[in-house]
Amino acid sequence: MFEIGTTLREARVRRKLTLQQVEEDTKIRVKYLQAMENEDFDIMPGSTYVKGFLRTYATYLGLDARIVLDEYGSRLGPRDVHQPFGGSSALRPRVHRRRNTLLFVAVICLLTLAVLYALGLGREQAQEAPPTRPEALGIESASPSPTKSPETSASPSPTATRAPANELRVTAREGDCWVRVRRGGADGEIVFEGVIPKGTTRVWEAKVLWMRIGSPSAIGIRVGGEKQPPIEQAGPVDVLIEGGELVPQR
Repeated sequence: MFEIGTTLREARVRRKLTLQQVEEDTKIRVKYLQAMENEDFDIMPGSTYVKGFLRTYATYLGLDARIVLDEYGSRLGPRDVHQPFGGSSALRPRVHRRRNTLLFVAVICLLTLAVLYALGLGREQAQEAPPTRPEALGIESASPSPTKSPETSASPSPTATRAPANELRVTAREGDCWVRVRRGGADGEIVFEGVIPKGTTRVWEAKVLWMRIGSPSAIGIRVGGEKQPPIEQAGPVDVLIEGGELVPQR
């Protein structure tokens, strides 16, 4: 059986990271990091929080978050009915009635909008008079002008817009990736911190940008529109973007 806690702990130790450093980077408290590594999920607020913490921690360590979440979901099974703040079963009928009422009102509104749209469309079509043919007025229609060949009608293509030299574009190609971006350098203002989901792109622009990447192999980087070589080093990795160039930091 896949062991979530052991996998997380070994990945952290392999990268020579302390729990305090992980807490600083991910904003997940040390006691919750320890709970995940010990698979003591009962002390955490609820399954929703556990899934979010597992996704962030696994992505930060460069692991496949989907495998970790699938394993946690298989253990949770059909009993995932956790109510983190408690609740009385006596309130459930009232909640259901309120939900059904809202659903009924939403359906009525949609039907009303559909009827109004159909009526408006029919009115517009009725107001449009059929075009009068020139033959009916005794006027000969002009011969159509000869169609220009593609060679003579083609217009010059517009010049492609070049990306600004200070633009940093990060795309999560191979999977989710945690990043932290600072403006002005390693001690500058944090402009973004979080996970970039797979298939999405984030863009920043400044003269100097510093970025910490949790899983470098999962992303593609462009600086000033220029594609940067892939970073082979295992995460986390720090890079500096200055003067349109990307420089790895040690």
